[in-house]
Amino acid sequence: MELSYFQLRLVAFLEENHPDKINDRQFIRQRSELAAEAYSEAIRNGANHIEAEELANAELLRGLHFSRYNTLFEVLSEEFSDTVSDEKIQQYAVELLPLCKDVFATYELHDSFEDTSEYEKLYTELTGKIVAYGL
Repeated sequence: MELSYFQLRLVAFLEENHPDKINDRQFIRQRSELAAEAYSEAIRNGANHIEAEELANAELLRGLHFSRYNTLFEVLSEEFSDTVSDEKIQQYAVELLPLCKDVFATYELHDSFEDTSEYEKLYTELTGKIVAYGL
């Protein structure tokens, strides 16, 4: 299967920030199509290629700037560096995603959530959940 420019960009972003979404082909296709449409519409409306790409990227990554995976990765890196080797942090972050779903569900997550006071509460709750998990 050949991927479009926007699909490739999205897949690369998901691999790094949302590995749990990497196999959602429908999401990748739909979001990439929306980005391509945003790009084309911006060009038709007189935007230059740089402006059009910025608009397309905003559409492509909408709602994806906050990452549950990255949050777990950060907690593991900062709080469990003495028990989890650097090589295992990625593996544990992916493994813990479904186990921490209930913790994430209690928060209204959005692109700038990491900049809120609620983030520290989430961080603390995740740390407790990981301790209960046995790390």
